[in-house]
Amino acid sequence: MKVLITGASGRVGSMLARHLQANGHQVRGFDLVEPSPNTLDEMIVGDLLHTKVLNRALDGVDGVAHLAAFMSWHPKDVTKLFEINVTGTYNLLQAARGCNLQRFVFASSGEVYPELNPAYLPIDEAHPTYPTSPYGMTKLLGEKMVKNFGEQIGLPFCILRFAHTQAAPELLDPDSFFSGPRFFVNAKIRQLRSFPPSPAIEKSVAALQQVATEQEQLFIACNPDGQPYRMAICDARDMIQGVTLALTHDNAVGETFNIGPVTSFDFDEAVNYMASVTGLPVHKVHLHTTSYRYDASIDKAMRLLGYSPQYDIFRMIDDAVSTQVGEGAYAERISC
Repeated sequence: MKVLITGASGRVGSMLARHLQANGHQVRGFDLVEPSPNTLDEMIVGDLLHTKVLNRALDGVDGVAHLAAFMSWHPKDVTKLFEINVTGTYNLLQAARGCNLQRFVFASSGEVYPELNPAYLPIDEAHPTYPTSPYGMTKLLGEKMVKNFGEQIGLPFCILRFAHTQAAPELLDPDSFFSGPRFFVNAKIRQLRSFPPSPAIEKSVAALQQVATEQEQLFIACNPDGQPYRMAICDARDMIQGVTLALTHDNAVGETFNIGPVTSFDFDEAVNYMASVTGLPVHKVHLHTTSYRYDASIDKAMRLLGYSPQYDIFRMIDDAVSTQVGEGAYAERISC
């Protein structure tokens, strides 16, 4: 199969490209910048908002993995979210008319659900969709367009609702866009201060400042009542397994699947484990911003596709430590 990967220079896109190539597929990448290093069979540098280049990107491919998206939860980025995630997806679907694609895989998100206030747990694919963020709304609109085009032009599509996805080394990186604010005190303060001020943000910053030091530390995010957050993080290696199955498995056509880990994790268990293997101090902090405790079901993907995730949060942390030790970080602490 010759596959077009949009977002081919990103963390999941670049890993997916290598995986597909290793399994005998040809890969054409599409992104704003070339991957480094560029080991793709073909690469087209372009923008989802420019339709002419999309026709060239789709020429001669058998399948599309549409991973390209803009992610942000800042109010200033709402217009850009809709431009890239909605208009960009529409442009790609329009360009797909008449291409006789065997598969069009759309990377959606668990944020199409009301993860902050689910109607029931675990959240499965039948759960009502009610996004609580502009990003989740753009992904839900993308889903609806993909289904509509699928019916109109006979496009064999598959929609994947991704859990929050990380490459394992990101978990212990305070500068990571995702894991920095999720687990590290100073990174969380910086993130909160980048948002428009509110009483909830000010209370949360004050709570974090009570334990902050110049040296970065870990924190366990809790709601105001002291209950630790709970969520799912999917290893990027498991995510590419799910995308590959969506591209190649007959049962994927016309279906929507949650793709993520087997189970969610409680922040106190995971962050305490991070502290035990890194030697970093850890604090329990009550936050007053949005809190979350949810589980999502991947039973459908396991049953129909044979999806079998291999990496839970603790194995990811072990892999992250191994990577950092190889680069010199944490070596002194672990040897003590």
